[in-house]
Amino acid sequence: MKNFSDLSKNLKQSAIRSVSLRCAELGGVNLGQGLCDIPVHADIKQAAKVAIENNKNLYAPHQGIADLRMKLVQKIKNFNHIQIQSEREILISHGSTGAFVACLKSLFNPGDEVILFEPFYGYHKSLLELSGVAVRAVPISLDDFILDIDLLEKTISSATKGLVICTPCNPSGKVFTKEELITLGRIAQKHGLYVITDEIYEYITYPGFQHVSLASLEDFSDFTITISGFSKTYNVTGWRVGYAYGPEAIIQQMSLVHDLLYICPPTPLQHALSEALLLDEAYYTQMREKFLHKRDLMLSSLRALGFPMPTPEGAYYLMMNGKALGIKDDLSFSHRLLEEAKVATVPGRAFYLNPADGAGLVRLCYALEDIKLEEALHHIREVFS
Repeated sequence: MKNFSDLSKNLKQSAIRSVSLRCAELGGVNLGQGLCDIPVHADIKQAAKVAIENNKNLYAPHQGIADLRMKLVQKIKNFNHIQIQSEREILISHGSTGAFVACLKSLFNPGDEVILFEPFYGYHKSLLELSGVAVRAVPISLDDFILDIDLLEKTISSATKGLVICTPCNPSGKVFTKEELITLGRIAQKHGLYVITDEIYEYITYPGFQHVSLASLEDFSDFTITISGFSKTYNVTGWRVGYAYGPEAIIQQMSLVHDLLYICPPTPLQHALSEALLLDEAYYTQMREKFLHKRDLMLSSLRALGFPMPTPEGAYYLMMNGKALGIKDDLSFSHRLLEEAKVATVPGRAFYLNPADGAGLVRLCYALEDIKLEEALHHIREVFS
């Protein structure tokens, strides 16, 4: 057999997928993968049925169906406070990941550098590397979520071409403040960098914190590509419909790349999610209240067992630290939780360039029904009490 390509030969199954498979074998509770098992709103499910019954089953336009993009223009103006000009600045993508891939293929060449903030979302790193892009990282403290701006400036080199910001952040739960984003935007502007902002958790923020889009500030929209989607807000992770918006020329290029790679996201589901954008504010308020309750349940229970951890400001993940209990290895920590407590988590090394920086850490997701969270906490208490 001939060799695999240089870009793909070192690929391994993600830690998230690995623990999910083993958890299913054990019949455990999966707090590893970013799955949300809260039921989908009845109006959205009905809209999907109607779309299929009305034969909305053919290829969609390569940028996405017009109705969905037109409604997103209003959403982006009203929620994100970005003065988008037309639907031509929007691409409906095969999940937010599809938007990210199209963006990478449109903007970067092999050998370019892109900076992530760690702990980072592992797929961002892996997809950059699969595109031949060198990844640099700047840490965010898990004690106070503070950015080291001086280190960021020192990390930027002549090869640096982009910066990726995830807010609210998977895995840490950090929400970038307006002041931080202005600082980052000015740095990117000074160095001529593209900025990709992953805002898939934009509606999930907690009291005292507000989501701010970088592209809404100053004149940063000129070099910012904002990525979001429907998976997390509407609990449809398996529908694979996301979107990106930014300067028209970039979005048009991304649309060409996306068309080659994916053709289009599922057409009937695009029609259904157009209806999702008509849900009233009460939907989003209730969703935030549900996740706030789950966050506080997990925090209070795990801290009572001696696990210190930062309080998430948004999204629905926790970085659980076992160092206070003498746990120094993230792999053994995750393995023990899985094999003894039957609770899947993701080892901390999945979110850092240097595996040692994830020592003693695991990420868990709390976007499950309360009964499953209580079951997971019960088993964790049995092992660590």
